[in-house]
Amino acid sequence: MRFSADFDTLIERFSPHRSDPLAIAVSGGSDSLALLYLAHDWALRVDRTLLILTVDHQLRSESADEALAVSELSSALGHRHETLVWAHPQPGQATARRARYELLANAAREHGARVLLTGHTFDDVVETAMIRRRRGVRDVSIAGPALAAPVPAWPQGRSVTLVRPLIGATRSAFRKLLQSRGQSWVDDPSNLKLEYERVRVRQFLARHPQLAGIAGTYVRSCQVARSERQNVLARELIKIGVDQSGLIDTGAAEMSSELLRLLMRCASGTATDARETGIRQLLATLTRQGQRQTLGGAWVQRAKESYLIGRDPAAQSLAADGEIFDGRFIHDPAADLPPAKDLPFLVRQSAPPGSHWRELISERLAHLALCYQTPLLNPVQT
Repeated sequence: MRFSADFDTLIERFSPHRSDPLAIAVSGGSDSLALLYLAHDWALRVDRTLLILTVDHQLRSESADEALAVSELSSALGHRHETLVWAHPQPGQATARRARYELLANAAREHGARVLLTGHTFDDVVETAMIRRRRGVRDVSIAGPALAAPVPAWPQGRSVTLVRPLIGATRSAFRKLLQSRGQSWVDDPSNLKLEYERVRVRQFLARHPQLAGIAGTYVRSCQVARSERQNVLARELIKIGVDQSGLIDTGAAEMSSELLRLLMRCASGTATDARETGIRQLLATLTRQGQRQTLGGAWVQRAKESYLIGRDPAAQSLAADGEIFDGRFIHDPAADLPPAKDLPFLVRQSAPPGSHWRELISERLAHLALCYQTPLLNPVQT
């Protein structure tokens, strides 16, 4: 088993500069350790630098020792390793996931890595599909994690692409790889706790292999359909205009609830999406020019032949965090943003202080389009 030419294509797409390192999230579990070995073999072949990152959530007493074991393995393989400690741990898988991606994205950017590799497998994709189906999802978004996507942390993840090269192969194949190399792995005890829905779904699929096979076939068809839909969405994304004040104009783009969801997320400066039902209702409500409605941290106004979208200044406090203002602007000494009084009325109240700010929304939309145009590749050759 090795990374194929498709993996080379992926990396060239998102990290073409050979001097940039590739960041890899490695926890010590079987999936991420298999990813480490595959990436190690590839890096030796093509002469690329790897940066191994382990998040210590501090939620279990063993976590520090597990991070140390990954550090020692990384050193033995000749790669730099960093342990990222969650300073204020809180219970809950969703909270831990958000903190993990924020830590990983910050570390990747700090070291100049434009790609973050994670060890999601096809098993993870099928489990996610089953969970979403149980919650009523019936469209192609049921297909679970995509091969390439922006890191789901904003603004920490700006310009960093999350690549999941293992999602076409199963966990059992990667465990066989590790066994062939005499490498043990850690099984997180939380993977056995039945209070987590994913654990219950995983155990159900293990007890019903025939159903798991049917689910896998269905998920693969959904992945193809989603790829086709995302290509269409990418073509609309590149039609979107953003002026220097952060005002979005949809122009000639054909509006859909999915496109509006992405635009509102970017306009709000967050990584949070408005509810689908609210978005559909908003589109149905805005039928006349000049009508405006707020939702999910953004406002949407119907223009003559398009929609205008901006930040809802009342959604949360507008603040600068280091070089970033409100997740929408980056400090840039060369920028010359007009004073708030000279900006369009709709964006005055959400403008950053001073003139040396450059909007990030257009870059964020371009990154989304690049990810959505990624072909269905097969990075792992078995």
